[in-house]
Amino acid sequence: MKQKRNTREEILDVALSLFSTKGYDATSLSDISAMLGVSKAALFKHFDSKEEILFSVMKMMDEEDRNRARDMNVPEDKKSESEEDYRDINKNDFISYALSQFEYWTENKRASEYRKFLSLERLRREELRVKWEENFVSGPLSYTKDVMEALGIDGYEKKAMRLWSLMFLSYFLFDSGEDKEKLKTNLKEEFETLLEK
Repeated sequence: MKQKRNTREEILDVALSLFSTKGYDATSLSDISAMLGVSKAALFKHFDSKEEILFSVMKMMDEEDRNRARDMNVPEDKKSESEEDYRDINKNDFISYALSQFEYWTENKRASEYRKFLSLERLRREELRVKWEENFVSGPLSYTKDVMEALGIDGYEKKAMRLWSLMFLSYFLFDSGEDKEKLKTNLKEEFETLLEK
């Protein structure tokens, strides 16, 4: 049986879709309500402002990312925040998670729109630049270093940078039309090599 979506989540998905195509500033509450087929007053039953919608989108995506990590048996937080979670991590779980992240950020509609939205808006709004770096630059690089250190990988800092550089570049290659399966195969081979002790 198909799970019924809640109105708040629908508003966030429609807003994200509009933000990723029109941009945050060019998207109005009227645009969001029109796409949903409801009045602006109906939006105000759930959110006080467009900015609250934006921050709710970011919170939703952070929660989704944490849930994905938990479901895949890898740490959700930085090592400094939950060192005990890094004691039981294994290489295969991390490789599976990294590859699933590639699929998630390129193929999942919500995640792909969010990635594109942050990539565009990071140049316009400071808080979105910070969020973009947290999700696609310093955050994943730091996380990858923590995991590789926990796995006992020699030269983990340089290897983490190489691993994350490959992942980051692959997002853009995917966006420009490169073969997804070939990218995934190449990433898996490179990850396995980089994670050798």
